[in-house]
Amino acid sequence: MTLKHLSTLVFLVIFFCTLPACSDTNEKKAKHYQRALEYIKNSDDKAAILELKNAIQLDAKFADARYQLGLLYLKAGDPKAAFGELQRTASLDPNNLDAGVKVAEFHLLSRNKEESRKYAEQVLAVNPNYQDGLALLANLELIDGNFPKAEETIDKALQQAPENDVFYNIKGRILAAQNKWEESEKQFQKAIELKPDYFPNYRTLLMFYEQRKDERALQTLLTTMLQKFPENPQLQLMLAGLYQKKGELEKAEHALLQAIAMQKDSSSFRLTLADFYKNHQMYNKAEESLKAAVTDFPKDLQLQVALAELQFDLQKLPEARAIMESILASNPAHGGANLIKARFLIREGKNDEAIQIITPLTSDYPKWADPFYYSALAHLRIGKIELAQKSIELAMQNNPANDRYHALAAQIHLLRGSGSDAEKEAGMALSINPRNFIALKILVQSMVQEKAYEKAVKIIESLDKKLLAEDPELLGTAGMAYLGLNNTEKAKQTFTTLLTLAPDNSKALSLLTALTAGKDLDKAIAFVKNHIAAHPDGGHYLLLGDLYVNKKQFDEALQAYEKAQELRPEDPQGYILRANLLNIMGKTDATIAQYNELLKTQPNSIAGLMGLATAYESINRFAEAKAKYQRVLELQPNLPAASNNLAWLIASEENGDLGEALRLAMQAKQALPDQANITDTLGWVHYKRNSYPLAISQFKQALEHRPEDPTIRYHLALAQFANGEKEEAIALLEKVLGDEGRFKERTEATTTLQSWKK
Repeated sequence: MTLKHLSTLVFLVIFFCTLPACSDTNEKKAKHYQRALEYIKNSDDKAAILELKNAIQLDAKFADARYQLGLLYLKAGDPKAAFGELQRTASLDPNNLDAGVKVAEFHLLSRNKEESRKYAEQVLAVNPNYQDGLALLANLELIDGNFPKAEETIDKALQQAPENDVFYNIKGRILAAQNKWEESEKQFQKAIELKPDYFPNYRTLLMFYEQRKDERALQTLLTTMLQKFPENPQLQLMLAGLYQKKGELEKAEHALLQAIAMQKDSSSFRLTLADFYKNHQMYNKAEESLKAAVTDFPKDLQLQVALAELQFDLQKLPEARAIMESILASNPAHGGANLIKARFLIREGKNDEAIQIITPLTSDYPKWADPFYYSALAHLRIGKIELAQKSIELAMQNNPANDRYHALAAQIHLLRGSGSDAEKEAGMALSINPRNFIALKILVQSMVQEKAYEKAVKIIESLDKKLLAEDPELLGTAGMAYLGLNNTEKAKQTFTTLLTLAPDNSKALSLLTALTAGKDLDKAIAFVKNHIAAHPDGGHYLLLGDLYVNKKQFDEALQAYEKAQELRPEDPQGYILRANLLNIMGKTDATIAQYNELLKTQPNSIAGLMGLATAYESINRFAEAKAKYQRVLELQPNLPAASNNLAWLIASEENGDLGEALRLAMQAKQALPDQANITDTLGWVHYKRNSYPLAISQFKQALEHRPEDPTIRYHLALAQFANGEKEEAIALLEKVLGDEGRFKERTEATTTLQSWKK
């Protein structure tokens, strides 16, 4: 038997062996599918879902089964599962136009216009006259502002189905977007005429009248709707919204309660009522309504989460924690409960742990805004401002109408020194919620930062005086605004009020002291001591110490700093200022001892480690200085001062690692390109590497910022001489030594010049 005949035989064996199995599979999946259709007809959706899953298990490409399963998931309120099945259906069977339209609608709801348009065009490519596809495309063109194309598309749909009320509604919205009010109204009325018992048509016209502020037409239509739909809960929800806009809160509350009474099995209405109470600061009613709802719907986790969130906000932490733990015990992956857990961690200062919980939530629920908000808050608390800003931008993208998000964005901009952006975001928060007091304070602070003092004062003076007098932060901002306007009397009054309210506010004491005593140091010292007598505080003693330093009374300053340490042992400032002063006094051993004392309790204090390294360097204990700089860079890898100083030490030692010195020096230069001492260090490393032209370039750059610095000029002379520019080097060094200024390398420079001349 030839190879060709053998291959044919194998094919036939495989074909006939698999044919019964294939036939059996098709028969089984068809039975599952037919049973599912029977269950759907009898409204037994659970059984239908099971049969459809069995059919799909037998044939993963069974498009009809996936389509029916998608519809059932949609009916059951599981949009995520529905989307998955319908998307697969549209991919497997492009001729299933309904599946394609539904997938396009899902994308549109997710604000993914590009994908929505892709599916709409795919549907219309199969059938250019498919009415639902035309309606969807008209909506897309409307959203994109392409009104002629939108009208053309919906008119095409209307030509085929002139009795379809939905198409008239779409056309009405297209005309309204172009301010063609009369034509638009006629379209909405035509939709009602075609389907007089369909509530959504009336709702669209009501929203149109509300947009137009046509109160008379609105009231007439409402009367009609109340007569026609007396038991419709959606109408009551609309009434509640209208009453809220008018400030008629009792009527709004009554309408919401009516809606709940009409549809007692709806837990979502209970959430709407609780949100209404929260939005209008009726927190007790909100809690009562949620507790009642949880009793009525004990298995509804969304209600439980809403109650826990409210209790957390009301500082009823044990109750909130109990609900959270109960949910997580039965459902450890529950997003809402995990977010509450993260909020507890943020409150406890465990921001890194909170971020570990929140990050998966932002990935699993990319359209849920709150996890991004709390991610921003946690990152802000640990000083990661860039990450905080990215997170809050995503939160605002998902929910641009949340005032808290805009207020936090404003705070982040303020910390970054962008007062104009902070003002914009704070203003946005206040336009959404005029009662957002945090946003108001940030708005005024941003104006002060931008030196818009008159605008800030105007807002401050429009506030309730009692409100102003009870808020230290706002008083401090007001004082700064008055200072900016040179209204010293008002500033003094404001800082005096602030110190009465917050006597431990050292910044206010400092400003009030300057306003009261001017340049009279004795008067300033007496003023601060007088305040300390009644209100001893570590920050006040730091201020007193600074005043003594300015008066050259170093012993008294040391005592003041020591007292600050005693009152605020956790604050490194007292230790650092005391160590700096001891260093000025030439007491290096005492300086080192002071820094070591700080590092006993705060071993990772950057300021303490940097101060100690500098002190060691000043007495030529270079190995110990290097170790401290290296520790600083372990804690904060990009700190320019540590990189610069360590680079200098490595380059200056015998057989130093000049490659590492170059890396560190370039890292420092990248961070602070205009700082002369850092540029000088980079030049020094190039000089030690025998890269004399590069060294000369860096030394000249440094001198652009400090042209008279003798050390940098000496370094330039060294590089020039080594590069063969001997006459220029000698002339420069003679000029440096001819000046009377003292510098550390003067003796060395003198010897160098003498050797050059020989």
